[in-house]
Amino acid sequence: MDTIYTDEKDERFLKLVAELDNEYYERIGDELSKYDSYNEFKDPHVVILAFDNDIEVACASYRIFDNESVEFKRVYVRKEYRKRGISYNLILQLEKSAIKSGFRHSYIVTGKNNQPARKLYEKLNYELIDNFGQFKDDDTVICMKKKI
Repeated sequence: MDTIYTDEKDERFLKLVAELDNEYYERIGDELSKYDSYNEFKDPHVVILAFDNDIEVACASYRIFDNESVEFKRVYVRKEYRKRGISYNLILQLEKSAIKSGFRHSYIVTGKNNQPARKLYEKLNYELIDNFGQFKDDDTVICMKKKI
């Protein structure tokens, strides 16, 4: 599996993000629309794409959260490529990139009932923290943090 770094404007990334959003809307429904503005690409993102024979199959990204931290976003692997450790490896690569850029912590927000994502982040040593920002009173999501 090959990977490349790109940014939030890359059409291949946007295609995978659209698939991710469609999957979430099918599973959760219109309630998900309350996060649309949070998931817009207003800020620059460092993006990593995974390829299988020149076909994009997975993505992950981060944006700057504050002077010492990044927030991982839009982690997605196409169904037929899941359970192969791809998202785990993409996040590890992005963590290394963030460390090289001087960041010391990373955050992740995910659905409270998204067990595959929770297991992944726990395996990567992310710990539950109090919900922050717009998620402070939102009991459908969890926030996690890790010292990188």
